[in-house]
Amino acid sequence: MQEKNNITRRGFLKGALAACASVWTPSVFAGGAATFQRWKQGELELHFIYTGCGENCFYILPDGTSILNDTGDFYRPCHIEDVPLLPSPGRLGGEWVARYISRVYHEKTIDYLIFSHWHTDHIGAADLGQKPSPKCGWRFKEFADGTRGNGFRCVAEEFSFKRYLDHQYPRWGAYNTHDKPSLALVEPWLEAQKKRGLAVEPFKPGALDQIALLRKAEKYKGVFSIRNLCANGVAWDGAAGVRDYASEHVQATGKDKINQNTLSSAFVIRYGKFSYYAGGDVSGRLTRADGTEFDYEAEIGRLAGPVTLCKMNHHGCPDAMSEGFVRAVRAKAYVACIWDPWQMSSEKTLARLTSAQIHEGREPLVVPNLLIKKNAEKFASRAFMKNIPQETQTGVHIAVKVSPGGEDCMIYLLDARDEEMRVVRKEKLEMLPM
Repeated sequence: MQEKNNITRRGFLKGALAACASVWTPSVFAGGAATFQRWKQGELELHFIYTGCGENCFYILPDGTSILNDTGDFYRPCHIEDVPLLPSPGRLGGEWVARYISRVYHEKTIDYLIFSHWHTDHIGAADLGQKPSPKCGWRFKEFADGTRGNGFRCVAEEFSFKRYLDHQYPRWGAYNTHDKPSLALVEPWLEAQKKRGLAVEPFKPGALDQIALLRKAEKYKGVFSIRNLCANGVAWDGAAGVRDYASEHVQATGKDKINQNTLSSAFVIRYGKFSYYAGGDVSGRLTRADGTEFDYEAEIGRLAGPVTLCKMNHHGCPDAMSEGFVRAVRAKAYVACIWDPWQMSSEKTLARLTSAQIHEGREPLVVPNLLIKKNAEKFASRAFMKNIPQETQTGVHIAVKVSPGGEDCMIYLLDARDEEMRVVRKEKLEMLPM
């Protein structure tokens, strides 16, 4: 590859924390220059929090508006050797997420709670008397209202929320597929919170103003936006309407059942030159009304368009991140939330994500918050391994900071083995042209 295209490796110099050129200089946490820098007005922060038992995303928008986008808690003792619970097994995943948020966000109310879909690794579960097994250990705590569960409810014990969105509200259980313990965790809590003033509404595909800046929106008019792409199998049509692919699928196949992953909600954040895609576990194929099968994930990628940063669909599992999707988003970097050895285990997927041919001469960074060691060993001789930071093999939080105006972007890897917020690697990410 020509030197001018070899931009993704320079920031990852072994054992170094060399300062990358930047147009802004945020303040830092107490403890020195090797700790993560605090958010300040005008910055966009995206946090991908490692616990070892789910997907956990927390965002602080340029005016301070905050979003919690999923908090999973799926404990699998059979995978504990491959996927450690960090910082320790002493707390539930949701409890660690709440503590992490408290370190980067200094208010007690989170503006948006957004669930991508009904699966335990994204929401958590209620205690419905599930029997422990080698596959699922089921760890719960008792909440103030007397119910038992985990996941987002642990965060809700420490923070309040203003607005709630999910992909199926109020048609929970549509298409005969959902995670019953997850729904049982949310439903009674939500009914109680509505009585206390929580605003509850369905995630609206195509909307450009449903997830909005709530503090100083006028200051960022024209440079910041969030576009909803899809939810519950309904997708934005790229103009002013939507298309209900899920209903078409049922009509064409006669089968009223669609995988929850496929039904996930997705959106794109744009801030100046920076753009970010998040789509829960969007993946799979559907059938149009005319009987033709198609790659639904690729269609959502087409709606998203090229982005700077892409959170991998379905944790980078072999059934996701299809070639059609990757060719559509052509990200500068891909991040993934890992809790299972099957995730990011496909050589074909990793080769596709780092393909210079697909990405117009670039080889993107691929940054999981854990690269499972046996997968790292399996792929040790593969060329794409140079695109995956070695530090991810110990477990890291991924923190992305975009400068005021969306001019620059830094990716930080924070050691997840303790709560010190130590930066073990950082990279300045190339931005998309305006």
